[in-house]
Amino acid sequence: MGLMGLFLSSLLLAQTTPSQPFSIEGYVEAYFAYDFNMPEHHERPHFLYNFKRHNEFSLNLGLVKLQYQQEQVRANLSVMTGNYAQYNLADEPAWAQMVYEASVGIRLLENLWLDMGVMPSHIGFESAIGMECWHLGRSLMAENSPYFLTGARFTYSYNENLDIILWLTNGWQNVQRTKRNQSLGMGAGVNYRPIEGMVINYANYFGNEYPQTIRLNRFFNNFYWQYQWATYGITVGADLGIEERLFTRNLNKWYGTTISLQKRLWESFRVALRGEYYSDQAAVILEEGMRLSGVSLNVDFEPAKNALLRIEGRRFLSPEPVFERPAGLMSRGNSSIVTSLAIKF
Repeated sequence: MGLMGLFLSSLLLAQTTPSQPFSIEGYVEAYFAYDFNMPEHHERPHFLYNFKRHNEFSLNLGLVKLQYQQEQVRANLSVMTGNYAQYNLADEPAWAQMVYEASVGIRLLENLWLDMGVMPSHIGFESAIGMECWHLGRSLMAENSPYFLTGARFTYSYNENLDIILWLTNGWQNVQRTKRNQSLGMGAGVNYRPIEGMVINYANYFGNEYPQTIRLNRFFNNFYWQYQWATYGITVGADLGIEERLFTRNLNKWYGTTISLQKRLWESFRVALRGEYYSDQAAVILEEGMRLSGVSLNVDFEPAKNALLRIEGRRFLSPEPVFERPAGLMSRGNSSIVTSLAIKF
């Protein structure tokens, strides 16, 4: 409550002194999801962390952000609630589950910034904020790689088309490390924009996610290419991760691919189609080893620039029966339909 009170006081100050270098943003996304496998515990498959609740109205993300920006310093503080916070930060202490972003930064050189704290990850083309994504549901790649990292980040703008990022982190999407694991992680990223509307991005992560007495190195790579022109858009993405095994030279591997196509039909309507595949048979990231393919189609209606109404149909398939059904039955498929309403302010 102390942190929330301090944050709200800062908001009031920022609202009453417009000449100060503060800005305030808010985001709310509510939804209704129906999973045709009808899970008895009302939770959709374990590899999803957004839009998690079945057959009920719920809040996926409610967010308020206060930003401070000057020529040499900057700071961000965002507090949140909803399914994203509940499930994606389930292993964090209670105070951390309400923190979407909390960072401070200084300009070291003209084009070089150092930021420290909890910040959005440099990995992938999706975020927890649905209005920033082409699809209502996040991809399997996004759901099972870091949405955020905690640590120190160097951001260097080589020129207007190229940014380079370096990270030293508390590990693979952790606000704080456990007592048994004192290892830090590292990451790097390159974001290149060769022509208007095109982005080429590579990001990686290297670290140890095991207790300090054991070191099994993990090396993860993410690549995506995105191009938007006229009323069309295409995104192609790929993940590849490897991790050492105990008592053997063999490596555990997992990988994912996705392709998305987007088309604006009219000024306020657009559609997006996605195909994807994800394999983690050694259960490095997933709770159990599995192979998944998926397809989704969503229709968006944008009644205003700061509002978005969406509906999405999605289907997952696996060669093995990995999806739960009532009465202990298992299925190789999972279908759902989700609708959401999001507003930025």
